[in-house]
Amino acid sequence: MRINPIYSVLLGDAVIPLAGFFFWDWSLYFILLFYLIDLASNEVFLHFKARKIWEYQQEGKRNWLLSGIGSGLLAIAVICAVHGALFFIEPGIRFGKESYAFWTYEELGVQQGYLLVPLVIFAGYQQYKMTFLMPGRFRSIRMEDLWKRQHGIHVVLLGVVLLAVGIYAIYPVNPIVYVLAIVVARAIFTLRFGERLPTRPANPRRK
Repeated sequence: MRINPIYSVLLGDAVIPLAGFFFWDWSLYFILLFYLIDLASNEVFLHFKARKIWEYQQEGKRNWLLSGIGSGLLAIAVICAVHGALFFIEPGIRFGKESYAFWTYEELGVQQGYLLVPLVIFAGYQQYKMTFLMPGRFRSIRMEDLWKRQHGIHVVLLGVVLLAVGIYAIYPVNPIVYVLAIVVARAIFTLRFGERLPTRPANPRRK
């Protein structure tokens, strides 16, 4: 029986943050950093997808440039919003110090930054290959649909961050609740938005 690749993504997204929090003494910021690294990796691989679409369809390059810049700015806005929200929750946090601690934290004698970043990039590449290249999705997905979806994802993420701040302002909760909520929300988000692009015929110029 063939396993849907989306479930492998869900497993990886959940296991590492939960293991980090319960077994490796990760803070809430460590977990958010892990997801932000994943966000940056996805943003990069989106350009790989856009390039493949352009190579096959030979159209949409201008849309790729403009929409890619817009998506990058929205991604930066999400990263800034996450840091602003965490500063609201933990006013004394020092992001530079925490980021350094995240990178240099040692597990089995190796600093985890040298393990996690390549792992996230490798997982992103595998997802790109298995859910985009192998099914040949670049043949039918239009460039504007690719970026429109990504812009929507960033807007939803900004809304989630604002919602989290609002909830904390009304009723502060234990960090473990936030960790579990983040993992569950990420799973729901992946199931809802993971590689579910419109596939209207594209009328390519060359194969």
